[in-house]
Amino acid sequence: MTLKELIMKVSFDELLPYLKEYEKKHLDDIYSFREAYDILRNMEPNKDYKGQVTVITATRKDGTLIMQINFLDDDVWENELAKEFVFPNGMPLCMEEFAMRCLWEITYWGFSPCEVDATEVQMFGLKELKNKYEVALDKLEESIWKHQAPRRLRSKGQDDGLYTSIDFPLNKNDGRKNRSKRKREYRQDRRQEYLEKMAARENLVRMLTADGSNFKRADVDFLLNIAYGTRYDYTSVTKDTGSRLAYILESMTKYQQVDLSKYNGAIVFIRYSAHYPLDTVDLDNFRKAVRKHLNYQKIMFGTEEKDRDDKDVKVTLMLNKQY
Repeated sequence: MTLKELIMKVSFDELLPYLKEYEKKHLDDIYSFREAYDILRNMEPNKDYKGQVTVITATRKDGTLIMQINFLDDDVWENELAKEFVFPNGMPLCMEEFAMRCLWEITYWGFSPCEVDATEVQMFGLKELKNKYEVALDKLEESIWKHQAPRRLRSKGQDDGLYTSIDFPLNKNDGRKNRSKRKREYRQDRRQEYLEKMAARENLVRMLTADGSNFKRADVDFLLNIAYGTRYDYTSVTKDTGSRLAYILESMTKYQQVDLSKYNGAIVFIRYSAHYPLDTVDLDNFRKAVRKHLNYQKIMFGTEEKDRDDKDVKVTLMLNKQY
């Protein structure tokens, strides 16, 4: 049996109870697994690829199942779908739980092929500094590494002169530190937290006001000064262009658990292709349903229409708490 054959036998709703039990701390992100599962179901495996996934199962004394899945998070998804399962000690007891574990493994680096590629670039590619906060953060981290890391942990880069770790990262808690060094590290930590937060907020504001958006900078600039907030990104993984917003609404209402009482406002940003526009009635119904679901007085809706071939609709939900 291949991964493709497995996911076509088990629906997402059938594996959902096992996923909620396995991902108790991230129930607000269950919809991402649903999107990934639908992408896999719509994707064709590479027929020319031959590979295997090793599955080892065992039973604890209390009767619970231990399952180890190897070699399902190291290749492009078309190849992963073509891999054959090998069960050295028999088939798993529950196909729904097995499908859930396979889904968890294949999404380790991202919930779509695009996310996986972005993760690889972030980890191994050159870091692109997009705003002044990212520039300041990069300079701060470089300064800390150059002037505070012991020489035994540093080596000169061969090409660009940057310092890199030899075999293990610097642990700032190694050894005893005097009061002035502890205060310096406290200030540095606070500064890093501030710059990381402001960099993310600035990037969000720029995304909301990019070309094609009906938002102006003055409309969303307040996001730089909110008490706190959180962001969720949805994609309509459906072949029917008429059900794209309905798919995303279902992600919000059925496949996501969020404590909405922690926030008092929201921004809903809808992006779509000019080649595959949204029906105005569908868009109006979506807005009404989201207002009813969130039940906030302060909800802003924005749209971005761009000239691209992608049929999917993408929605960003920004929940915020203002002072």
